[in-house]
Amino acid sequence: MEGLLMTEIYIFGAGIQGEIFLNTIKPLPNINPIGIIDGFSNKTSVQGLAVLRPEPIANKDVPIYISVGLISSKIKAQLLSQGFTKVYDFTESLHAFPAIIEQLKVHSLWFDQDQSKRVDGAGIEQFRHLLSDDKSRQLLDQIVRFRTDFDIADYPIPDSQIQYFCEDVPALATLERIRFIDAGAYIGDTLEQLFFAADKYNKVIEYCASFEPDTANLTRLSRTSAKLSQTNSSAHIFVYPAGVWSESAQLSFDASQNTSSKLSLDSLDATTINCVALDDVVYSAKPNFIKMDVEGAEVAALNGARNIIQDYTPVLAICLYHTPSDLWKIPALINEMNPNYDMYLRVYGDMLLETVLYCVPKPSASTLQNT
Repeated sequence: MEGLLMTEIYIFGAGIQGEIFLNTIKPLPNINPIGIIDGFSNKTSVQGLAVLRPEPIANKDVPIYISVGLISSKIKAQLLSQGFTKVYDFTESLHAFPAIIEQLKVHSLWFDQDQSKRVDGAGIEQFRHLLSDDKSRQLLDQIVRFRTDFDIADYPIPDSQIQYFCEDVPALATLERIRFIDAGAYIGDTLEQLFFAADKYNKVIEYCASFEPDTANLTRLSRTSAKLSQTNSSAHIFVYPAGVWSESAQLSFDASQNTSSKLSLDSLDATTINCVALDDVVYSAKPNFIKMDVEGAEVAALNGARNIIQDYTPVLAICLYHTPSDLWKIPALINEMNPNYDMYLRVYGDMLLETVLYCVPKPSASTLQNT
């Protein structure tokens, strides 16, 4: 009998997720991965397949499936601009090969083998009652279904709006003058988004305090801050080389990957860093917008900002995906500290990365924000 026609494909990305894609796709009938495309990797091969730069590839009609999360839409646009005709971003790739989810899920920060630790029914129901719009409630239900069954039909598609400053959450709308805290500032990418959003909505930025403990990121963060100061001389930008925590202390810090650096108590690669409680450092400045993406230290950092949250009711944008229980424990903690918030939920990353809780002061609680 004549053999079936094989479909040749490329996988984009030579990292861990590229290997997961390859491990899932290789055994499938009639699919033949012929190479790994990666414009930056130093690898020459992955599991016997050559790692290729996109520019020399002559046949632009071979399908390309992107394994790189978070920026897959940008990669897709770039490949299309280079003449490739069949390019599939991360979400489209998962729909094409949904079995990939089974291997990807175990690498997700919010995953636990014990389903009861991934989804707490009572905690989820309490969170649901705190949410203020149908989009948030429907998204929470979808996240719970996906965490339970891992069905591609329930996979939350990342929101395309600007993270932390999206148009359908009235965060900036409540503020006249912005006093911003960036906890987990990385290289200043959120600061750049803030200045863009402030200009778009005609908001005045009074000051920004950026907290970043990773020395690998501080130089670029300082450069970004200096550049933004030149374009907006009325905004005062401060960079603190420190982490945020429940109290001011020295803790171990694992900076093995500067995009996911985290506080660690037992890492062999950890170094000692200074951490501060926001109440100890910026309380007197009356912050009215706090963003936190601190790699699992959100609960501790929120406890270190308890007085600010109780006294000033600042807008909060807090990441909920670094541990399984963050999804319901963080909203409950904030509601216990200060019940005067409307809450919203959005997802901006692949595989539930960049899940963000927004807490926007109820109208009766917003007086101090603009004083």
